[in-house]
Amino acid sequence: MKVKEAEALYQKYFAAVYSICFLYMKNEADACDMVQETFLQLLQGRFTYQSQEKTKAWLIVTASNCCKKQLRKSWRKKQVAYDAALHDRGKEDPDNLLLRMVEELEEKYRLPVYLYYFEGYHSAEIAKILHVNASTIRSRLAKARELLRLELAPEKNLQDNIGRVW
Repeated sequence: MKVKEAEALYQKYFAAVYSICFLYMKNEADACDMVQETFLQLLQGRFTYQSQEKTKAWLIVTASNCCKKQLRKSWRKKQVAYDAALHDRGKEDPDNLLLRMVEELEEKYRLPVYLYYFEGYHSAEIAKILHVNASTIRSRLAKARELLRLELAPEKNLQDNIGRVW
């Protein structure tokens, strides 16, 4: 791959790749390392450009795999530090609360929710990217929505549950 092409892809997809890496690594330094590893694999010729959607999907899968590989290292599991304040620095976006909540979801819910709501993929596309059934993605999205709903309105949910008992 030519350097100019790689630079253009880096500029275009950095934010998406960084967000995926941050979802896994939970701190800025490690997320940046995994972004670097992802684009290094791109430069090493492990990908042939076909279309924008395939490029983005390849980068997301590669970033996800790089992060998983890093997290599997036993010493690494003990050192994961959550650094959402740095991730959100300088952003005055009301979605930050929701993004932080998504980052705290269990791994099997985190990536599908991010890809669906923040990147605009459909459940069938996410299923192909993550190599699972589309119905699995839909059920994970539904469960994640329920978890987020419960987290967003704990007082109301408590009152609703008490009302049902009485």
